[in-house]
Amino acid sequence: DPTQTIVIGSHSDSVAEGAGINDNGSGSAANLALAVTLARLFRSPSYPKYKYRVRFCWWGAEEEGLVGSVYHVIQALNSTVVGERFSDYLVNLNYDMLGSPNYIFGIYDGRTARNDTPPEALPGSNKITALFRDWFVRHQLPWDYTGFDGRSDYFPFLAGGIVAGGLFSGADDVKTQQERDRYDEMLGQGSGGMAGIIHDPCYHAECDTIQNINVFGYEKMVQAAAYALEFLGRHDDLKSWLYASSDIH
Repeated sequence: DPTQTIVIGSHSDSVAEGAGINDNGSGSAANLALAVTLARLFRSPSYPKYKYRVRFCWWGAEEEGLVGSVYHVIQALNSTVVGERFSDYLVNLNYDMLGSPNYIFGIYDGRTARNDTPPEALPGSNKITALFRDWFVRHQLPWDYTGFDGRSDYFPFLAGGIVAGGLFSGADDVKTQQERDRYDEMLGQGSGGMAGIIHDPCYHAECDTIQNINVFGYEKMVQAAAYALEFLGRHDDLKSWLYASSDIH
């Protein structure tokens, strides 16, 4: 149903200083893996198609100020073509940096959305937060909330009243001793990374190459992303789950 669309997004650009393998080759590759896998599964008669359309997007110029995603949202707001209108979008999931070497399993915290966020987007965004959190809990993995303050491409969707969420493995915040110890306890001694070091020491730097990816952390983030898509795609009435009845038009 093109009037009920799940948007999966990641930015495809990097800063000029480096190759951008974690920021954001990791999110772009995860997005592509989801798209290719879903297309393959849908060719099987034993895997029923979703009742919702899924639109996979790779945004340009995020590092220049969310240019690509903002442009897309403006075009959708002005469109009258069924399936291309902003009102046809149900939710945006954003994957920006999933393989940080000193990673956290970061989940955008809907409760930290900006104060000017349209209220209709907040309950559903909190449900997306809980959806990811419950996956990590169920798999006995550590997790952390991360700020939902508009620094990535989910922002124009959220600002327009669309439910949003996603994952983030950390950039220039320092891993605390408490974080390291908690990850060590749940993952095994020595697996929790390094306290006092930022989550991605190669953030926006020349050394953000393929060697900058933590493969274990990245795999878990992609698995969580796949779970979230399957959960949403199989939901009987996603719009009613995400939005209050008074906000459904």
